[in-house]
Amino acid sequence: MDKQKQIEYFEGLLAQHGLNFKALDWNSSESQKLRFQIFEELFLYGFKRVNLSLLDVGSGLGDLFGYLKNERLLETRKISYTGYDIAAKLVVAAKQQYPDGNFSVVDVLEQKELPRFDYVFASGIFNMRTTDKETHLDYVRQMLTRFFELANCGVAVNFLSEAVIPYCDKDDYNSGRYFFFNQEDVLKMSRSIASRYIFRHDYHPGDFSVYLIK
Repeated sequence: MDKQKQIEYFEGLLAQHGLNFKALDWNSSESQKLRFQIFEELFLYGFKRVNLSLLDVGSGLGDLFGYLKNERLLETRKISYTGYDIAAKLVVAAKQQYPDGNFSVVDVLEQKELPRFDYVFASGIFNMRTTDKETHLDYVRQMLTRFFELANCGVAVNFLSEAVIPYCDKDDYNSGRYFFFNQEDVLKMSRSIASRYIFRHDYHPGDFSVYLIK
């Protein structure tokens, strides 16, 4: 993954669209919310369901924090939220939107000394393609392993699915800027990292999620 290229891409979208789901390259706020709802279901499988610490990797504009707040999950599940992102301008924007949120510029691969969290969530952070296939998959493998190291209870991550390629916008596909994942590739990674996992491809034709459970 070309870190600087990814930062420039999203900070460019922020400059173009402002505080909007388009700044994160989502198709709609509804599809973004759907992915958060799927992540929320991971709490059902953990042994700890209240008084939770949650790390949001690739926190962007703080939309997951906003979802947890609007759904009263911060209150009912007593969630202590932390958001990390590698793009400084997105972190500044998240702090503007949610002054009561905890957002920082952190690269979890580069910064070795980090606290552990009950849950680690990462939504949409692997969708952008900045390198060749094998390098990208190796980066994803490193990140999933790191997430699992940081988690006490579980990890939730989502991916663009190859299943949507026949139906997606041809310009989007031909641009080469998105990475469409083969489900078996991600399943093999999951098996190599965790002995307990759940694969979800039931909520959106172009997206799937994986829970890695401690």
